[in-house]
Amino acid sequence: MNLWATLQARKRLINAFKHAEIYRMTGESYIFPTIRNVELTDDYTKFTLRLPTGLDPDLLTDNLYVFQQVFGSNVVIDGEIKYFTITVYRKGLPKNVPYNLVEWQPIIERMTLPIIVGRDRNNQPQAFDLTDYPHLLLSGETGSGKSSLLRIILTSLMLTKSPDDVRFILGDLKRSEFGIYRNVKHVDGVHVTPRTLLPALRLIKVEMERRGNLLDKNEVTHIKELPDKLPYIIVAIDEVALLRQEREIMNIVEDISSIGRSLGVHLMLSMQRPDSKVLEGRLKNNLSVRISGRQSNKRNASVADAEGAETIKITDKGRMIFVLDEPIEVQSPWLEYDEAKRLLEPLKVQRFSDVAKFEDETEDVLRFEFGILEAIENEQT
Repeated sequence: MNLWATLQARKRLINAFKHAEIYRMTGESYIFPTIRNVELTDDYTKFTLRLPTGLDPDLLTDNLYVFQQVFGSNVVIDGEIKYFTITVYRKGLPKNVPYNLVEWQPIIERMTLPIIVGRDRNNQPQAFDLTDYPHLLLSGETGSGKSSLLRIILTSLMLTKSPDDVRFILGDLKRSEFGIYRNVKHVDGVHVTPRTLLPALRLIKVEMERRGNLLDKNEVTHIKELPDKLPYIIVAIDEVALLRQEREIMNIVEDISSIGRSLGVHLMLSMQRPDSKVLEGRLKNNLSVRISGRQSNKRNASVADAEGAETIKITDKGRMIFVLDEPIEVQSPWLEYDEAKRLLEPLKVQRFSDVAKFEDETEDVLRFEFGILEAIENEQT
């Protein structure tokens, strides 16, 4: 039975090669890609291929629609240059994944900084620990579900970790995403202009230097090895492309990407359309995790380092390409803004007795500055 099923699968794949004209001709003979292995499971059929020398690898991905016409819509092509896999899943991704933090507890409870991503084609939960993969780029067109996923990531961290575990500096340059986190006790600042974001990042730079000195003094390589616990710091900036002209800010962001991991300082950067001028050099190289919703074309998907994001349908909200070790397609959960606001309400505190004396952003900077200077003074005494 398995042999017959394997032969039938190979026959259908060769038929797809013919329709897509993925072959070379020698005289009147077709030279198709070599099918090196066919793996049949209850969940998928996976073909392992080697392309003939001289055959354009883009022929496979450019003709994804042909494979979908032959095998159905749940086809994933992965590989490069010469070696590829084509995986045909029995089931598609779930259309909707409601946000329920309790369901994620078994997979994230042992993580230091758990990042919830979504469910894969086998309905398995996908998450990772930001301390293992220290910096995240989240991208996707308007309506792709990027904002909801960012909301889930931040809200889940605040609900599952104490303010002694993790602190946040938030840059909300479009004034649309991070307002609900203002006055949450984990959050040391919500900044909507470069004017107040820059002083906060300068203090992060001071704090990184202080933490580096502590590592040297104690002869350890990570803050978790220090005798006194330090909170992790997450710098999350929505629509970071708006800062492309802010050279000092971007220099500090790049510094965090280079040396932040051992110091417990991590980045979450998001943008709608990937900008190659922002994502260049060491910053792009150090963004160890990419999550992308729909991209309008292959070039944007390439800049986002999320191959396949251009194939996501505009109607598939919450569909993401998740790139950790290798790209996989997931359906991210959905969390409404008002629901996140309700969940966060018990975590909110009044910062000052007379808030009217302070512009909100100035209040954030003063509070954050006081916290770092107090830590430095305590260390010196």
